[in-house]
Amino acid sequence: MRKQSPHKSALGAVFITVFIDMIGFGMIVPILPTYARDFDASPGMIGVLVASYSLAQLLFAPLVGRASDRWGRGPVIAATAAGAAIAYLTIGLAGTLVAVFAGRILAGACAASTAAAQGVVADVLPPERRAGGMAVVGAGIGLGIVLGPGVASLLVALGDERLPFFVAAALSIVNIAWALFALPRAGGTPREGMGWREVRALPGLLPLLAVSGLVMVGFSMIDSQFPLFTADRLGFGAVENGLLFMYVGVLIVLVQLTATRWLSNRVGEVTLMAAGALILALGAGLVPLAQDWWYVALPAALVAAGNATNAPTTMAAISRVTPQDRQGEVFGLSQSVGAGGRVLGPVLGGWLFQQFAPSAPYVAAALVLCLAAALAWAMRGPARSWWRVEQTTSPV
Repeated sequence: MRKQSPHKSALGAVFITVFIDMIGFGMIVPILPTYARDFDASPGMIGVLVASYSLAQLLFAPLVGRASDRWGRGPVIAATAAGAAIAYLTIGLAGTLVAVFAGRILAGACAASTAAAQGVVADVLPPERRAGGMAVVGAGIGLGIVLGPGVASLLVALGDERLPFFVAAALSIVNIAWALFALPRAGGTPREGMGWREVRALPGLLPLLAVSGLVMVGFSMIDSQFPLFTADRLGFGAVENGLLFMYVGVLIVLVQLTATRWLSNRVGEVTLMAAGALILALGAGLVPLAQDWWYVALPAALVAAGNATNAPTTMAAISRVTPQDRQGEVFGLSQSVGAGGRVLGPVLGGWLFQQFAPSAPYVAAALVLCLAAALAWAMRGPARSWWRVEQTTSPV
């Protein structure tokens, strides 16, 4: 019997880690806005609630990334899983909106573990294969999002709106054991923390972070207000929104495991990153036209395809311009920039929804995503060395 490649074993372990984590996360996403309404939260306040998760992630992601470089990926992921379990229990047992906010903020701080999981990919794969590795991680995330909303819909249909939070806590406890025993420790000895001078010294990193932040602003404007849009425009409840998010997750997994891995080897990460942002913009622009389930399915599919092509290729490009002993820290910095986008996006989306119209966040998101696509495309042409990003392709 042929022994399994250590690279494949490590990727499989990371896949299962993020899969378990994202089932719990996926159960929360479609029900949190309507759950917060039970505490008399306005659309604007719900946007702040969603953003609080990312604000905590913004602050803690670089710290978690550096910790994983120093103490190993597995132990750090296990510690954040323990924090996530406490966070979900806090939200599920909440009696006030303040308690919901407290749990949401703690969950955001613990979500910074994604940087450590991405660090494992950078540890075990050469640069030219990292886009495929990041796509595997993205597929684990997508598959968790597929099952999470569906499980949440089933649990809510059983009659208890709080049950998904308790199940998410139980899954986080399972992830503690898995991270400790299945994930490689990896990591090295980090240097002093990176400042903006060090970031600018790495050719291509600053524009990649800029594109990542813009995409997150646009995507989070879509994501955070979508359950409210479908509730007000289409009459969807928690069950219908759970099924819709499940549909998006299925498409993300299919695209990442097929088209993204194949195309990244042939057209390069930067080209695919720009195309993904443009597809996201098209999906966002079509959302306001949705009048029933079938009309919302097309823009949702475009959003899924754009996310599935943009996210893993951006991470692969960032990994390629980063020194090996900085991988965890830079992934943490990237996650922090993305979290900043997810702070601004939901707050801006909630304000536009409340002050103008339910369709306003999607028009704004389309414009932001078009800007991200243009910036990404500009990295392909002649430019100053700190802006241009060389692409890698492979015949396999």
